[in-house]
Amino acid sequence: MPSAIVHLKAAFDMKESLGVKNIGQFYMGAVSPDAVNIDGFADRSVRYPAHLRSLDYEEWKATARAFCKENKARYTEAEDFLKGFLLHIFTDIYWDELAQPILFARLREKGAKPEELRDLKWKELYRFNYYLQGGWLYDEVLPAISKTEPIAIGTVSEELLGRYLDHLTGEYMKERAIAEPPKICSTEMITQVEEACLKEFKALY
Repeated sequence: MPSAIVHLKAAFDMKESLGVKNIGQFYMGAVSPDAVNIDGFADRSVRYPAHLRSLDYEEWKATARAFCKENKARYTEAEDFLKGFLLHIFTDIYWDELAQPILFARLREKGAKPEELRDLKWKELYRFNYYLQGGWLYDEVLPAISKTEPIAIGTVSEELLGRYLDHLTGEYMKERAIAEPPKICSTEMITQVEEACLKEFKALY
């Protein structure tokens, strides 16, 4: 899975293609599953349900599609929030399928040991966070999120999401951005993931 900033960049890029009207709700939904990590990287027993996660990618996709069909009526007043949530899930899936294998392969080429891959992955994503930041994030996305009331979804409560959003719009970038150019991650990776996600949405909406 990628960082919150990658999720928000994908949401920013795709909002028009997905017919989003309430951008605050959409951006909020696009980070909502990660709220379970507000107190540190959550245990699998907590993290997986929040992300509808399965170790089998095709099963994971099927679960996300079913969640959409089962919850459309429930979120008629927050349709864009649901779209954001689903975009997060599909972005995680296709990042893991399309981008992360390249990232790990390049890290191994540079001599990384298996036990080092997770930490090195996040260091690279924090460099990517720094590279991606700009007006799109600070002038549109974060202000829109800060004006939006949290909504519960799946196993993520309003209270948990509210705490996460406070962190995201506050100290997140100070803690999770490394002022160096990314060595592996690229905007082309995000574009490839977005294209795969768009195909999912065209089939669902």
